[in-house]
Amino acid sequence: MGTTLAVAVPCAVAMPYAVTRTLVDRDAFVGACLLGLVPLLLAGLVVLAKWWRARDEMFDDVTPGVLPTDPANAPRHRVRGGEWSGTVAPAFAPPRAVRPGVVGTVVDGVADPHDVSATLLDLAVRGWFHIVETDGREDTHARDWELRRAACPPDETPTAFERLLLDRIFEGRDRVRLSALKGSFALTMREAQIGLYREVVERGWYARHPRARNGRTRAVGLAVLVPLVLVTAVVVAAGLAEAHDWSLTPVLVGLVAALVVLARWGGARTPRTAEGTALRIQALGFRDYLATAEADRLRYEEKRALLSTYLPYAVAFGLTAHFADLLRDLAKESHWADYVDGLDWYDFGGSGPDGADLSLGDALGDIADASAWLTDPGDVFDGLDGFVDASDGLFSFPGLPGCGDGCDGPGCDPPGCDLPGCDLPGCDF
Repeated sequence: MGTTLAVAVPCAVAMPYAVTRTLVDRDAFVGACLLGLVPLLLAGLVVLAKWWRARDEMFDDVTPGVLPTDPANAPRHRVRGGEWSGTVAPAFAPPRAVRPGVVGTVVDGVADPHDVSATLLDLAVRGWFHIVETDGREDTHARDWELRRAACPPDETPTAFERLLLDRIFEGRDRVRLSALKGSFALTMREAQIGLYREVVERGWYARHPRARNGRTRAVGLAVLVPLVLVTAVVVAAGLAEAHDWSLTPVLVGLVAALVVLARWGGARTPRTAEGTALRIQALGFRDYLATAEADRLRYEEKRALLSTYLPYAVAFGLTAHFADLLRDLAKESHWADYVDGLDWYDFGGSGPDGADLSLGDALGDIADASAWLTDPGDVFDGLDGFVDASDGLFSFPGLPGCGDGCDGPGCDPPGCDLPGCDLPGCDF
């Protein structure tokens, strides 16, 4: 009887142990490891190929930033590291025949609010309208600006993008306050961005939409991997539940890792063409010049250009604060009035004896009469800086996701965009 009990007890203990034991088929496990590496390696190859193709082009055998004699047929190579990061020689003038907003878009590949604000200032500098500083509403004590269409527009043809901005600002009227555009003008940002992106593509600086993530390959890969991950997860879970066999787990791990790699790095930036890289290097040289310029080292011609021609570029480069400090230093010079002839596009908002608007140039034209303005010249540039901030705010509309890239997003109106490379739904390329 005791012998029977002695035999029964080990059996009773051994049976549960045999049922809960985890089974691993070594051959199946090794095969699963190899199979799990396949999607991971494929995802890695896709990411590597995307990175290789996403590098900017650059001309061979020429100084960086210089266009060869025959750019279309000149040899070119891909830039190591993605985009040019070498030493840039200072440029003392902006790139020729390229407007500030377009330059800003080429430099960083993004048409942001600063680029549109720079375009507005450039239009004012060129004589399409005047900016008049006014008092804001009494309850806010905020500064405001009135845009007044020029009675005699300049003898030039604006680009389609610039015409769009002018039409949307004035809409048949001759005067409008900047504050009145807030909200209703926000959706114009999307169309303005598309205009900037279209120009950089049409002029050959980008082959495709600069903000396209080139994610079609990634989308196809994810469409294949997600169902495979789900099916494999079901199979592995069933094996663990029925036989406690986790031999196929490496396949699931490999698929999940490939899914993460493809989702995180499967897209790629749109590379610049060799022409685009050359323009970017030129623009960076001019940006460095503006960022390091000192009032006492500038030539007379450069000082005059700072107040009008160069100002929109400083805005596009995000150098407004530094630029304002530079102009404040210039305003301390005794012959300051010689520099302001080109600033008749910005009006202080005061009035002269005849009731006409008093422009900054007029106010500082006579040093004796301008002493009040020269007492604190920083107010002038604070006004310009404030105008830039206010105009930037016109284009901030976070309630419409997707609009920020100039492509379709939920709620964007009008729908559709026609630039190569937009990956969002509704774009026709």
